[in-house]
Amino acid sequence: MDRKKFLKCACGFGISTCAGFGMFTNNILLADVTQNTQADEETPLVPVDTRQIQNVLSYIDSSMDESVKKNIFEKLGAEHITHEGFKNWIIESRKDLKGYFDRINSNKDTYWEKIEYDSDTSAIIITGKPVNRCACPYAQSENPPLALCHYCCVGFQKAMFEMLLEKPIIKVRIDESYLLGGSRCSSTMYIDGTLQI
Repeated sequence: MDRKKFLKCACGFGISTCAGFGMFTNNILLADVTQNTQADEETPLVPVDTRQIQNVLSYIDSSMDESVKKNIFEKLGAEHITHEGFKNWIIESRKDLKGYFDRINSNKDTYWEKIEYDSDTSAIIITGKPVNRCACPYAQSENPPLALCHYCCVGFQKAMFEMLLEKPIIKVRIDESYLLGGSRCSSTMYIDGTLQI
């Protein structure tokens, strides 16, 4: 399955951090049905209103200190790669890293316009495509939590690229983001070691 189809299928919104609490279906966040395989199948699952999650994240963003926000939102971002399909796609992409970069640079990615590797600084520079809203479903509110950019996106990209490259990511820097007033979402990741691309 290609990345675009997977992300649309799995998250509804793609490469943001939408898998943090589950999967979206008809704007309803459903609990993971595999939580309790012994559960009575006659008992219906209680749907969670997306607004509830948005409100909780906004509460955390507006009322907690930075270290708490950082821990919670980075974990939310890192949870994105725990989805089995996404994880398998990343592992499969390891086999052809140049092909992965080429797909993005040939305009086949939904969210990224360009990805470059700077061997002098051992950094991956990602330039996002111009957007008219944040791709994250949790940001679709009047006052979205900015910690989604500062920490959640950072946690997601760090976890994803560490798995993809099989190398530690020393730092992720958000260079531009829609929620922070930009016209696209771009970032730079500094790698521990070098890449052969």
